[in-house]
Amino acid sequence: MVESNQEDKKLRGFAILINSILTPLNENKEFKEKFRKVDTKILLNASNLDFAALITINDGIIRVESIPNKPKANLKKRKIGWKGFLEMDTYTFLSIAMNNLSLLGIGKKWLTRKVKMRGIRKLLILLKVFKFLTSYND
Repeated sequence: MVESNQEDKKLRGFAILINSILTPLNENKEFKEKFRKVDTKILLNASNLDFAALITINDGIIRVESIPNKPKANLKKRKIGWKGFLEMDTYTFLSIAMNNLSLLGIGKKWLTRKVKMRGIRKLLILLKVFKFLTSYND
């Protein structure tokens, strides 16, 4: 049985969407085997919404928490302990999810500071999770 995040803390806002996308991987044995040695926290912040999503991957289990993103001090690395950070507006997140925005497009948005990234190596882990997710659904 999959652990329910709703028992610990009520998910709100953007974290609900991220939780519904990622937590089905907790039932996949291949995912658990591939990510069993991974221990990381990645913060995804949709800047135009009220809550960010903190993704924790530990021993092949994914958990998602809601973090209020106002005031900005709530999102500090020292306070939460994230190792990777990605911030953009909701429209950009959805464009990436629907493959309407290429890596070059993301790079342009990063250069114009519409996308903020920290801990890029750890964000590559999230990219691997999403690739695993798309291959899992095929």
